[in-house]
Amino acid sequence: MSEQNPVPDDPAPEPPDVFTPSDDDIPPEGLYTRVILWAADLPWWAIILIISIVVVLYSMSTSIAYKNVTRWLTDDPQVKTDDLFDVVQVVGEPSMITGRFVGETGDSVNTVINELLESSIDSEIVTHTGFLVRETPATLTIATDDGGTVHLRKENITAEERTGSGGDIQITVNYVDRVTVTGTLVKQNDDMMRIRTVDEEIDSFDPARVISRTDNADGTITFERDGAVITGILSVLSNINITIKAGEDQTAEYRRDTLEWINVPTLTVAVNADANRRTIAPGDTVRVAFLQGTDIIEALDQLDSLDNVPVPLRYTDGSAQVSLLPYPDLETALAAVGAGEADGLVYLDAGPDRLAVAEWVEANPDAGVVMPDDPRECNKDCEVSFKRLDDTITGVILEEDADTITLQLVAPEYIEIDKNKIVENKRMEPGVCALNNLRGCNEGIFLTLRVTFQAYALALVIGLVVGLMRVQTNPTTIFSKWMNTVLQTISTLYVEIVRGIPLLVILLYAGFVISPRLRDIFGLNLSDEQEAVIGLAFGYGAFIAEIFRAGIQSIGRGQMEAARSLGMSYPQAMRYVILPQAVRVVLPPLGNDFIALLKDSALISVLALPDLLQLGRLYVSRTFRAFEGYNTVAIMYLMMTLFLSMMVRIIERRTRLPE
Repeated sequence: MSEQNPVPDDPAPEPPDVFTPSDDDIPPEGLYTRVILWAADLPWWAIILIISIVVVLYSMSTSIAYKNVTRWLTDDPQVKTDDLFDVVQVVGEPSMITGRFVGETGDSVNTVINELLESSIDSEIVTHTGFLVRETPATLTIATDDGGTVHLRKENITAEERTGSGGDIQITVNYVDRVTVTGTLVKQNDDMMRIRTVDEEIDSFDPARVISRTDNADGTITFERDGAVITGILSVLSNINITIKAGEDQTAEYRRDTLEWINVPTLTVAVNADANRRTIAPGDTVRVAFLQGTDIIEALDQLDSLDNVPVPLRYTDGSAQVSLLPYPDLETALAAVGAGEADGLVYLDAGPDRLAVAEWVEANPDAGVVMPDDPRECNKDCEVSFKRLDDTITGVILEEDADTITLQLVAPEYIEIDKNKIVENKRMEPGVCALNNLRGCNEGIFLTLRVTFQAYALALVIGLVVGLMRVQTNPTTIFSKWMNTVLQTISTLYVEIVRGIPLLVILLYAGFVISPRLRDIFGLNLSDEQEAVIGLAFGYGAFIAEIFRAGIQSIGRGQMEAARSLGMSYPQAMRYVILPQAVRVVLPPLGNDFIALLKDSALISVLALPDLLQLGRLYVSRTFRAFEGYNTVAIMYLMMTLFLSMMVRIIERRTRLPE
């Protein structure tokens, strides 16, 4: 028997536990890490697009011109405003008048004829809205107890009671005296409305401009002011306006017809009449005169010599030699050009004599000097000075010191009306666009977005209805079979016709054909915005109908058969089984159509609506800055479409069926 190994006193040590981390033990990724991982997954085209947008937005945020056009296109929203609504309210003060009946007027021949035209004949020819009717209202005349006579309009009488007979009829009338209040609503509560009926006007100016000062008997002061001389860096110069940089982020704009004179650097070129017809060959010498002591000297100081300056020819290989000839005054220089001593003259001046060459050539037509081009005015980034016209101003001094006089030209006027006394609300339109009054943001990008969302919502309804009409099946009776054929015919006709007509034509048809017809026949007045919404929705409804039709038909026939076998009717099966599955399929094309509708909303500018594109066009026509104006319009459309594309992708990803 073999000897067994003794059992050790201490058991062998157990192996250490292996740490297996769980999801709870792993620290969550920080924001920085998530951003880096997200950026790493971006495709190259997205990275390039993001960098380009950042560069463009930075350039726009640091440019005064871009800031101006951005404010213009966004309806210049304010942080806060008191101008909540523009209102027209008819207020009535009830009263009772008692006296002796004197007489009254009623229907006239004119009234009867108008009623005949409007009610009995009822023809478009005679009831057209362009025919204005102005009638003398019917009145009631009462002799009051104090010996006066009152003429009351019958339309304002709410009740009356007559007693007596013959020539002694006593009458008691309940009467509402109507007063129309027009202004800006600045404050209201459940009982009261505070309306500013007259806007305040304030002007501030330098005391150095004051020529004379007259104190008036009514407490106002009249100042006769010298036109201010303003100097600044030119931002925009056009035939209508001049705009200068008034600060780091601000500009000041003036109409040229309000200026007495303007001095801007102006370059004028004049040549000898005979030399103007000569062709310059390589190596020829051209003698150019200039005036000593003028602004051209600073440019000529960059030359090493005034003789034999080589200048490349534009239309021939080689160069010509230019000799610059100084002259002490303009008269002598122009005479030398006319005599042929110099072939031409270069004149640069920013003062009162900047147009002196043009004036001399016009005054001396036989001197042998001509101007090939008009004087060239600097139109950007140069110093300009101008003088405004003298004027007279009257008002009340609000503040006066050594640097500024602030004058209130017109004092604001307010009226508070009791809401219980309002007889008629004729108009109540949103006022200034501000963060506390977004109802007033009705132009530019706000109008574009509002029209787009409204039109797309209506187009979805039209498209769904027409799409369902196109896929109607399983008629059970002869009548339902006939109805099915009619619905399919109507829907197919709508889709084929609308898809074959340009959207611009549909908008013009909605604005200038359908809307006038509705107004003339049914008395229905559509606003320009409603016309645009209807036109866009009608045009896009055909495309969305085809999307819904394709989505519904992509669902297997067995789904409908299974639903019907469970006892569902056709509408129930379509609502609870087919459409929920079809919506997932059609979401991407519906999102693409929404983005396309946003871009096509620019076409509503043909209806004179102040949308994003229309305001951009107005800005360009007003300032002649087409580059900045249309660039900003394009960037805003691009930003909106990119944002919507991202939203469509997110919705598509969240509604995607599992693999």
